[in-house]
This record gives sequence, C-alpha cells and structure tokens, in this order.
Amino acid sequence: MSKARRKVAKPRPSARSASRKPDAPPQVHVRELLHELQVYTEEVEVQNEQLVKAQQDIEEARDRFADLYDFAPIGYLSLDGNGLITEINLSGAALFGRVRSVLLKLPLTVLAHSDDRDRLRRFLVHVIASEAMGPPPQIEIALKTSHHSVRLIARARREKRKLDILVAMLDVTQEHRLEQERQAALAREQARTAELAQEMAERIAAEERVKALLERLVGVQEDERRRLSRNLHDHLGQQLTALRLAIGSIKERTRGGGSGDSNSRIGVIEAIVSDLDRDIDRLAWDLRPAALDDMGLSAALATLVREWAAMTGVSAEFHATASPAPERRLGKDVESHVYRIVQEALTNVAKHAAASRVSVLLTQAREELALIVEDDGHGFPGGIAADPADGGMGLVSMRERAALIGGEIQIESLAGKGATVFVKIPLKPNTTS
Repeated sequence: MSKARRKVAKPRPSARSASRKPDAPPQVHVRELLHELQVYTEEVEVQNEQLVKAQQDIEEARDRFADLYDFAPIGYLSLDGNGLITEINLSGAALFGRVRSVLLKLPLTVLAHSDDRDRLRRFLVHVIASEAMGPPPQIEIALKTSHHSVRLIARARREKRKLDILVAMLDVTQEHRLEQERQAALAREQARTAELAQEMAERIAAEERVKALLERLVGVQEDERRRLSRNLHDHLGQQLTALRLAIGSIKERTRGGGSGDSNSRIGVIEAIVSDLDRDIDRLAWDLRPAALDDMGLSAALATLVREWAAMTGVSAEFHATASPAPERRLGKDVESHVYRIVQEALTNVAKHAAASRVSVLLTQAREELALIVEDDGHGFPGGIAADPADGGMGLVSMRERAALIGGEIQIESLAGKGATVFVKIPLKPNTTS
C-alpha cells in the first residue's frame, strides 16, 4: 500500500540538459526534450506496473486473510464499545446458528441464555477495563439461539479513540457433555462403591456373627469336654477303682478255696477293669487334660507329646522357650486352641505321614506366640492336601482355631521330605493372665 500511495518524483534536469549550451540550435533542444520525456514515460510505466503488482499482492493477502478468518476452526467476532457485533466469521455464525448478515449490529448479550446475560455484561465491562493488562479474560456461557455452550476469550483494543473488543469463541458443548457423563459415571461408581461397602459391612458383620457363634460353639464344646472329663475321672474312675478293690477282695477270699477256673476268670475280669481304667483316663485326658487347667500350656503339650510318642511308637520331642521374661499364663481360649492345633497336627502325622521323628517347638515372646510342628514323613503328595480324605478337614479345623484367636497357619511340605506347620498368634494384653 505504501508503494501505491507514493507520489511520482518530479523529473530532475539531466546532466545532459544542464550542460547544454545556451547557444545550441532549437532543433537540438527539442530532440533532447523528447528523449528526456521518453525516459520519464518509461519510468512512469515501470512505477505503474509496480503499483499494480503491489495492489494485486494486497488483494491476494486480503483474500487469504478473509479465507483464514471466515473458515477458521473457531469463531471470531468483533464488538464495538456498546457490545454490538461489527464483524463475525462463518464459524462464529455457525455457533450462533444464524446467518452472518443477521448477526451484525446485534448485541452479543441478546444471543446469550437469559441466565448468563448479567454475567456476560459484567465480563465485557471487565474486558474494557483491563484492556491489554494480564492474560485475556474468559468466560463460559450458554447460547439461547443454538443451545451450544461456548468459552469466550476477549481482549479490548483502542485505536484513535475507537474501541473494539476482539472475541474468540470455543465450542465447549462436547466438553460439557463429556463432563456431565463423567460426573454421572462417577455418581454411579460412587453409588456402586457405597453398595459394595454396605455389602462388605454386612458380610463382615455376618462373619463376625459367625465367628462369635463359632467361638461360642467351641467354648461350649470345651466346657462340655471339661465336664465329661471330670465326670469320667471323678465318677466312673472312682467306680472302676471300687470295682477293682472288690475284685481284689474276692480274689483274696477265693485264693485258697476257689477252683482254678474261678481264679482264672477273676484274673481276666481284673485285667479288663484295669484296661477300662486306663482307657477312661486316656479319654478324660483327650477330652480336657487336667494339666492344661492346672499347670498351663507347656506342661500340657509336654504330656501330650510324650503320651502320643508312647502310643504311636514315633520318636517325638517337645521344647518350650519364653522370652524376655518367664512364661506367662495365657488366656484359656488361647491355651485350648493351641493345644487342639497341636493335637490335630499330631493326629494327622499318625494317620498319614508315616514319620519316624516329630519335633514340637513352642516359643512365647511378649507380643507373639509361635508354634512349629515338624515331621520327617511322606509329606503331602502334590502340595498341601485339601481333600478331607487326605487330612483336609484336620487342616481346616486347625486354621479355624487359629483364626478364632487372631492367628494364622502356614504349612510347608514337599513330597517325601516331611511337612512343617508354622503357627503365629499375636498376644494382646487381654490374652495373658
């Protein structure tokens, strides 16, 4: 444009005309003037060509700018100081859902949803006040004409007392829709989480009730075992003792005068009574060893291991250690469950392991009770047995008893290389006495 506006320079006298002599003939002067005029004409034509080329470049640039402006992927519009639309591109008109010519000279606020008009007015006032200070302000509004949601980014520009507001419009309808869907999905997920939490709470409550019932059942069983053991020992044992004494008295009276057959029968009866007395003592011990109530867990386990070894013929040893202080008496429920776990482990060894040696180690620390039962038998073929026929029910019973007192059981076994049962039970202050 500067080339198009520049003026043609006035012809300057050439060196030739300046040096011509005043007394030259008139024909010479005319030829020189014609030559200079021709030169100037050629210069003017070149300058005109340059001006035309510059004008074409400007028009092409304007067309490119118009194309870029109209077909930009986002909407652009310009407002005057009163908020009226003075320019808008095709993308912006499409967002409003109107023809561009209809939108010109309309206030931007009338195109916004009624709920957003006051916010939009305050926004435009803020844009005018801030002008070029700081980052461009932005606002999100809903359009009443097309039900789109747009984000407006605006900047005020002032040139020679003329105020323009340049606005870029971004369509955020899909973004809002996705956000609403995300919020709905989040609400559904939270509701599902709440349902799962409720189900989990109900399940935990049910498990707690089952555990309480199981503890009650085990407690009742132990009480019944204790009662049966006491009855067997106190009543039936005393009656068998009285029967043995009576048989001994009869045997003494018939020693000299009785027949050999009578004496033989009395001996057989006496042997049967002795066997019954031992069996009743063993049953009373199995039901509830007296040492468990009177002397504690270590003494009861030592007796259990010793008698089990004598009954099965398997070499067995028991070791008990306590640290840092001498062993404290544990709660009755802890002692009962640990005793039954060892009893079940030894029963499984006797039934399935074909072991030649068994070791039982009990370690009591301040905060934990550890129990190890190890044998050198066949072990579990293929790993830990789960079939009741292979001792699975015994393992389930052991795990249930450990869980009732907050403990856990781990079993290591290799086929042909024996098995080891590890039991860890945390000791709380109320688990010792």
